[in-house]
Amino acid sequence: MSERLLSASICLLLLTSMAPTVAAVGPNDSVIWGISYDWGNYENDIEELTGIDTNAVNEDLEEAADYAGFLLESDQVMSGMTQFFIESWDEDETVEITDANGDTHEVTKRMTELTIRHGNLGDMGFTVAWTDENESIDIWMSASTEQLFVIDAVYTEYVDDELMVYGGDLDMSGEFALESNMEFNLQVIAADEVLAPELGMGFSVSFEIPSIESEWRADEPLDYLHHLSEESTEDTNNGSEEGEYNSGLIEGEFSTITGYSLMLSIEGIPAEDFDISLDAFNVQLSDSIPGQGIFSEDMTVFSGAIWDWDCPPVGGVENVNTDPSSNGTVSAQCGLAPPISMGMASMMGISMVSALDSGVQELFSAIEEQVGAWLEEISPEEDTFVCGNGEEIPAEWENDGEIDCEDGSDENESGGDGTYTCDNGQVIPASWVNDGEEDCEDGSDEDGSEDIFQKYIDMFEALNNSNLQKTMEAFGEKLEELIEDNDPSEPLANLDDLCPIMFWDTSNSRVLGMALMATDGGEDYEVLLGPEILGVKQHSYELSIQYLTGQDARDAKLDALGLIELRDLAPDSKHDVEELYDILGDDFLPDLDQTDTDEDGVIDFFDLDDDGDGLFDWEDPDPLSPSEPVEKESTGNRVPGLGIIATISLLGAAMLVPRREE
Repeated sequence: MSERLLSASICLLLLTSMAPTVAAVGPNDSVIWGISYDWGNYENDIEELTGIDTNAVNEDLEEAADYAGFLLESDQVMSGMTQFFIESWDEDETVEITDANGDTHEVTKRMTELTIRHGNLGDMGFTVAWTDENESIDIWMSASTEQLFVIDAVYTEYVDDELMVYGGDLDMSGEFALESNMEFNLQVIAADEVLAPELGMGFSVSFEIPSIESEWRADEPLDYLHHLSEESTEDTNNGSEEGEYNSGLIEGEFSTITGYSLMLSIEGIPAEDFDISLDAFNVQLSDSIPGQGIFSEDMTVFSGAIWDWDCPPVGGVENVNTDPSSNGTVSAQCGLAPPISMGMASMMGISMVSALDSGVQELFSAIEEQVGAWLEEISPEEDTFVCGNGEEIPAEWENDGEIDCEDGSDENESGGDGTYTCDNGQVIPASWVNDGEEDCEDGSDEDGSEDIFQKYIDMFEALNNSNLQKTMEAFGEKLEELIEDNDPSEPLANLDDLCPIMFWDTSNSRVLGMALMATDGGEDYEVLLGPEILGVKQHSYELSIQYLTGQDARDAKLDALGLIELRDLAPDSKHDVEELYDILGDDFLPDLDQTDTDEDGVIDFFDLDDDGDGLFDWEDPDPLSPSEPVEKESTGNRVPGLGIIATISLLGAAMLVPRREE
């Protein structure tokens, strides 16, 4: 092998080793569009659109509480990323497929990729402290949510030269997960009594689909792509086009993992006063069920579009710029049409339902069994009364004035007129039982129930005689006055007038993008989200939601493909809960690591730049080690790693190295 070929081979190997491992990447001339949103800017975007400052609302709450004479502090934090991309293209290579009738056809492939990434973290909490001489109420509450939704789907649709559809193949994977937790602590001091219950609860549910592979072959060529290529005209359907196709058989196989967890904890409740076992209410349940299987069923494809739908001033045929890197525009039919092929939508729906159906049913059975066993455990055993003939009835039916045993033995000799028999045999009226006064000589008519409830009655009366009601009235009146400033009369965008619209290429029946229109507070519509539309104004305010097309969308999609874990989409380093920690204290993060790598006085958990090297942690490949300056004059014995530019340069140099024979 020549030196040139050897060098080139080594460089190519280095290049491919650095390439991202993804399922598929479309060609540079594909049609691609998508949406990206950073949830860390949610509060700012709400203020930008509506003029409502959520932080100012918190300040109003705190100011109103201070005015009324008690302490209230609250905060909420949200972070994460949502990304959605649709990419489609045609392949020139001709292939042969066999339809449902066994006939062979020469077709080409229309490729569509759907990429969805959503990861979201949310935390909120508040504390309240009120006191009036000997009475006080303290409330502490913290809640959190985690959401994850990931979908990767590659759809291959087989069409002939006239865009007649013969079937499709689908490969997809995905995961949905939701977790929510809440902790609530209450302390009430009144009438020299203390009540301090603590409640914790949480749940999670997850549906993971490691893989679905399905195949659909039509009974006969279908023309639903032609159906959606109709130009907008006035017709008997009032501008709408719709159809239903009985399209043949879909077959596939799948693997799934479904799981759940449930947690409940209760402390600080005087359960002994009510003869309840509190331990039974502290429970943790969970289960995870893997599954796999095959499915086969008839598939129906619905197709439809509304071509007379418009969002003034957008409607009919418009010139839109679907690629910001180019200066040209394309003509697109406006209306409501499916963003992906309805063959793909039908295959995804049937495949996902088939994959999740068995796993979800098994999971619900497991939940029902576990929760049912727990409910039986916490249910109090019912006392029974054994009649003279052996019959059993509830104990409280004894001596209630009505004969329940067939032999009448549940009513005593005094005639069953609502009497109570003391343990020593003495008979008294049933209404004297637990009336706070001992009427039986042995005291058996009083079991202390009245004393138990009297404690809570005294606490309620003490709070009622305090200034609590007056405080709450003052708080409500002051808050109503303060929030008037946060109710803008002229919002920047009238969200009640939101109008979505799709752009469709009628020449090859492919979606080019979408737009979301909204009025600007008046009667004029503007593009709230979407591409540039000739003659239509874009909104003038700053939003964190991005509409991406062309190379921008390809780059963003390539980055998104590697994000499949929640902490990839919503890293802790971008979820700033420092203010919540200041409000809620150590109970909010009881095991908080106090490490401060760069010794700047801010612990790493709250520090956006742990090592002090000027890079945000989520952009820093090694956030705990500061970057070292590169020595220009000497590199010692260390061999530097090859960067992508250096590797490409080496590859180019290798191609220019003369062969030894020359």
